[in-house]
Amino acid sequence: MFRSLAFATLLAASCTVHAAPVWTFSYTGFLEKNTGVFSDTYTLSGSFSGQDRNRDGYLEKNEITSFFLNGVDYIGCAGASNEFYNCGTDSFRYKMRGSELAFSAGISGRDPEGYSGGGHYFTAGDGEYEYNYSPYSASESAYLWTDQTRFTIGMGKGRSPLMAAPMQVLAVPEPGTWAMLATGLLLVTGMARRHRRQPLQPVRG
Repeated sequence: MFRSLAFATLLAASCTVHAAPVWTFSYTGFLEKNTGVFSDTYTLSGSFSGQDRNRDGYLEKNEITSFFLNGVDYIGCAGASNEFYNCGTDSFRYKMRGSELAFSAGISGRDPEGYSGGGHYFTAGDGEYEYNYSPYSASESAYLWTDQTRFTIGMGKGRSPLMAAPMQVLAVPEPGTWAMLATGLLLVTGMARRHRRQPLQPVRG
């Protein structure tokens, strides 16, 4: 038991030491397009992790392992994209010494017939845009960057991007998925109980 705990502790410490650096950032102050009013409190926050593997002073899209905007990981969500749902990062570039950040990322979806859908996307230096449509209504909104938009960024090693910006749950599992999860949990629990009940066998030399 002690050996298992010691190994787990060493493994956790090793992962912490070798974890990719994490940058957290925020933009504060945007012009609301629909009203024409500037909000000095509206904030877009995020974080990203990665390593400058080619040591050119820039973090590019292929060098980052996560990219969160308002709680959604636009690197992690890309694997779930399909014909009717798209999520991901189109471009990313961070100049490490000059603290210049440029990116384009978003999420969109529609039903198979194309009657309803929506999207939410971000382009640094331009705006945050959102739109929704259905047979009965349509809406769109935008928060635009201005000269008054304030940018802050900081770095901390060994911090999980999930701690910097918790990932938003994008979908609720279907009932069938919940059933499979419950069945698997019951099987694992049953096997563990049966294993505990079995008497220990003597070790023969």
